[in-house]
Amino acid sequence: MKQVIENYRIISTNHFVTTVCEGRRNSERFCFIIGAGASVSSGIPMGVTLEAEWMEEMEKSPGFSEVREFAETLRKAGRLEHDFSEIEQAWEAAKKSKQALPSEYYFDIYKLRFFPNHRNGYYYLERVMAHKNPSFGYHPLALMLTEGSGSNLVITTNFDSLVEDALFLYTDSKPLVINHELLADYAGDPNIKRPIIAKIHRGIFFDPLNQPEETNELKGGWHDVLAHVFQNYTPIVIGYGGGDNSLMNLLEEESVKMKNGMYWCYVEEFGLPSEKIQRLVQKKDGHFVRTAGFDSTMLMLGNALFPEKIGVHQTEQYLNNRTGIQIENYEAEYKKLLEYEESREKENASTQTNQSENEFRKEIEKMSERNSASESERQKQNQMTAWDYWRQGERYYKLQQYGEALQSLSKAICEQSNTAQFYNSRGNIYDKLGDYENAILDYDKAIELNPEYSIAYRNRGRIYKILDNYKKAMSDYDKAIELNPEYSAAFNSRGIIYDEWKDYDRAIANYNKALEFTPNYCAAFNNRGNVYDELGDYEKALSDYNKAIEINSEYSLAYNNRGLIYGKLGDYEKAVSDYNKAMELDPTFIIPYKNCGKLHKRNGDYEKAIDMFTKAIHLDPNNKNIYLERAEVYRLMGEEKKADADEKKAESL
Repeated sequence: MKQVIENYRIISTNHFVTTVCEGRRNSERFCFIIGAGASVSSGIPMGVTLEAEWMEEMEKSPGFSEVREFAETLRKAGRLEHDFSEIEQAWEAAKKSKQALPSEYYFDIYKLRFFPNHRNGYYYLERVMAHKNPSFGYHPLALMLTEGSGSNLVITTNFDSLVEDALFLYTDSKPLVINHELLADYAGDPNIKRPIIAKIHRGIFFDPLNQPEETNELKGGWHDVLAHVFQNYTPIVIGYGGGDNSLMNLLEEESVKMKNGMYWCYVEEFGLPSEKIQRLVQKKDGHFVRTAGFDSTMLMLGNALFPEKIGVHQTEQYLNNRTGIQIENYEAEYKKLLEYEESREKENASTQTNQSENEFRKEIEKMSERNSASESERQKQNQMTAWDYWRQGERYYKLQQYGEALQSLSKAICEQSNTAQFYNSRGNIYDKLGDYENAILDYDKAIELNPEYSIAYRNRGRIYKILDNYKKAMSDYDKAIELNPEYSAAFNSRGIIYDEWKDYDRAIANYNKALEFTPNYCAAFNNRGNVYDELGDYEKALSDYNKAIEINSEYSLAYNNRGLIYGKLGDYEKAVSDYNKAMELDPTFIIPYKNCGKLHKRNGDYEKAIDMFTKAIHLDPNNKNIYLERAEVYRLMGEEKKADADEKKAESL
């Protein structure tokens, strides 16, 4: 190809990468124009490769003589850009020189190859693109589109889904994919921060534009939108040969301004692009970038911008964590099904259910039975997976069999030591066992493996709170909320800290947030009720406790707390009733025994007070304060010896 561009406009990939990095630091926004050349290393043929295949096929059948006949008719009807004789001459020259056909013939050759049924061409392209995975270069590209620099736009003539596949694979961002010109306006919306993929020839499933009469000009609003885009973004062209007239005509327009020029990447092995493209780059005060291909260019950008994130080990960790999160999410949804079945089973004991509900329950039972049978078979064959052990551990945890749960989770970690969820679950078990040191170590490991694991931050914060390290607890709750701004449990936990610090306004604000995102969060109602109690607003406290009990009629703590309010309001019977209900629901819950004992003492019902304190002592024989409470009642009853004995016992503790 004849060189008409000045040498100084041809720069190395290294120089290009340095310029892009500096531009990003100065808030320059880049957009990518991606063509078929970027898909080659993913196994999708370039347009020039398809041109050659289709010409060979037409030469064999139906033969060029017949092709000339319908090509002439199509040309006269304005449905071909070039005479077929011109294409034939170029084909013969390409075969002799062993070079590719010019890309400008692509759309005509496509039209002729699949004449008269162009739907066959659509099916052909769909097969070519099926089951193709993004090559290495799409990883750094996905990161560039999501790393907050404002360079979030890809403009592509391709029909494939490689860019969006890479975004789903390597990032948490869901792209806005514009598959049709009716949505073109969104490509130029500066308020959209997530990645935008503008498919100016439409997506593969949206009747793609691949014929000469369809690609002569940009459809719909693309022209004006892209003209505006190029005033704000610096285009980086990769893998695009300029074979269509739609985008190329726009780029060539004098009115389309590019304040920082453009960068047109080409593969050095194949030489400079056409004179037409060289003059375009000149006119836009742009530069050519000599490269070794798409993957090479993106690797160099990745090494400069995201060296840690594109490393093999780091990517493996990220993908493992993503897979783990997806499995955990699926397990959570399955757990919801089981919980639904259990709740409906309880309701069925007292209410009549409809046929559809019963059918749904039966389907859940079928799935549960299959899963149990499958896991049992793997256990017999000694082929349990790490996730099998995790599920087993979760079941033991639910049954409060913490020793067995610990064994199962340790086996899961032994089988698969790089899964954050396993460490988080084992940390929960250590928490229940009171082994807070090991709980923190496991939460630390979960966070090391997945620094964005908000649940692990919240769980570690709970341990720090138990250990009275409120500063670290608050830091972890803050981080959990930063990572997941709709994390109700973290807002609830942070509200508890603010309550402990007597910062009641912030406590209530956090409980309100928790309830905003989870309206039936009974613990948040209970905790907000506690704050209203401390503020002396017993009416609001009572309302919140009522709501907590309405949501969960077996919530013993809410009954206890409501009993306290009734006691303060002088409603002795309701207070005792709530304390009794709390004890009935959880006979090992010591607080309602103590509170009920104090209420009986205050009301002069000393025998009942003694009974309550005695039961509390049975639950916690080493609780000094309960002995002192009982001693006080014995003195009120005139039983000095028993009072002395309790006080002596308290002193020994």
